[in-house]
Amino acid sequence: MPHLGDDLKIAAIMQFYFETRFPRDTTWSPWKGVSLNAPEFSAHVLPWDPSTQELFPEEIDRSLSGMSLTLTPVGIPGGSIRKTVADTVIDRIQVTLRWEEQAPSGSDNIPFDLELTQDRAVEAVNFFIEHIRIAAHAAWVPRVRRAWRPQDGQYYLLTPWTISAFDANTGAPIPVFAGVNGMASPGALRAPETGSIPIAMIEDSLRLGNASLPIAMLLDAEEAVEALTLREAILAIASACEVAAKTYISRNTGSQTASFEKGLQGSFASKFYDQAPSHFSQRSFKQEDPSGFALIEEMYRERNRLIHTGSMTRRLLDVTSRERQRTVYAYLSAGNRAVDWITILTK
Repeated sequence: MPHLGDDLKIAAIMQFYFETRFPRDTTWSPWKGVSLNAPEFSAHVLPWDPSTQELFPEEIDRSLSGMSLTLTPVGIPGGSIRKTVADTVIDRIQVTLRWEEQAPSGSDNIPFDLELTQDRAVEAVNFFIEHIRIAAHAAWVPRVRRAWRPQDGQYYLLTPWTISAFDANTGAPIPVFAGVNGMASPGALRAPETGSIPIAMIEDSLRLGNASLPIAMLLDAEEAVEALTLREAILAIASACEVAAKTYISRNTGSQTASFEKGLQGSFASKFYDQAPSHFSQRSFKQEDPSGFALIEEMYRERNRLIHTGSMTRRLLDVTSRERQRTVYAYLSAGNRAVDWITILTK
């Protein structure tokens, strides 16, 4: 145990467990992983080597393997879902974070920010996984997933995980979790209920022929926000807003759509959610939902930045990963309101 007041170098090891196998071949076995360095910490990402390692390597991981979650519907007849970690996961990736803290004088508590540590590990492993997906052209390679519930403002890791804390210099366990150095979670399980709608709403949708493309893109964006693929979410939200607005204009202008759009001036939101509906319907999303309009403006600036540079603006890059996810979720909420609003005008 370090002396109080000493600088302490902490190593936190997180294991993330997945229900899909990564596309490894024999060259993965001798590979030593990849190191990522940031000003305040370093991260080393290392995929599991099934030829030499156990899937659940340490006691904390073996504890995780026996954990389960059970969901039973209330009020509506139906079966139960029971998810046991050992029966569902088949791969893992390890992230080792290292940073320095100062053990405060006059206290037995060693500083350890679990939320910040988790976020750093999630970003590191998803950065690595994204490169696997791209290199393998494999759409089903899984990412660590994190949900944000606006109802309670809480974030939930959906992917099973363990974490252990050590003195990086000596390897001694650091009991930062209520007297122990490790903790585990089977991950949160999203409730299988999807709400309820009358069959008449489905019949109305069927009468339109193809299902609504803007709404389909917004649903894809919601999934992308949970999967922490925020660039893709922003592009999907922007495309949904654009398709809905251009459909509205086309319905009102027919063959004159191109010339009408050329006469619009200003930002995307101004042209398509203020000027155009003001002209045809004497309505304005800017006037009726000012906060939603401002978010559409901001979201489309992010979209333009991504289209032209492949990167987000500093507005999003300079905030924490949780704040970034919450902000993109706000874009999604505004996008849903904007699409619903202009779709009603289109009918």
